[in-house]
Amino acid sequence: MTNTPPRDPQEPYAEPNLAEPTYAEPTYDPAANAQTPVTNPPAVREEQPVAEPAPVETTAPEKPAKPKVKGSLAGSTWVAMIVGLFLLIALLAFILQNQQPVELKLWTWEFSFPAGVGFLLAAIVGALIMALVGGVRMLELRRQAKKNARR
Repeated sequence: MTNTPPRDPQEPYAEPNLAEPTYAEPTYDPAANAQTPVTNPPAVREEQPVAEPAPVETTAPEKPAKPKVKGSLAGSTWVAMIVGLFLLIALLAFILQNQQPVELKLWTWEFSFPAGVGFLLAAIVGALIMALVGGVRMLELRRQAKKNARR
């Protein structure tokens, strides 16, 4: 609020200067009686528009990190089965496209059947050999584990 005297309606209205607020200077009168307090006229202060505070950036609280899930045997088996399925589809397409008869000789035996089927049989024999070698390795590891458990 401002303390301004009432304006005479006959006088032209002058805009107040808002650039420089006016303040009443405090006065000190040493000759005045010590019991009588010095009264200063109230300071006249033009109200300045209040600047809005800058918006505060709020960040969401950090969520605790989720523990990583370790891969499982079932998960890796599932992936291997899907890859095997794609390979089987590719092999089936290969067999169907190679139907011309071929003669195969193994020592004293002679065979005649489609080329695709021959490659399929070769793949099956290779997989059986791989499984046999893997089985032997598992038996060796099991035997070593039993020896270490006895010690």
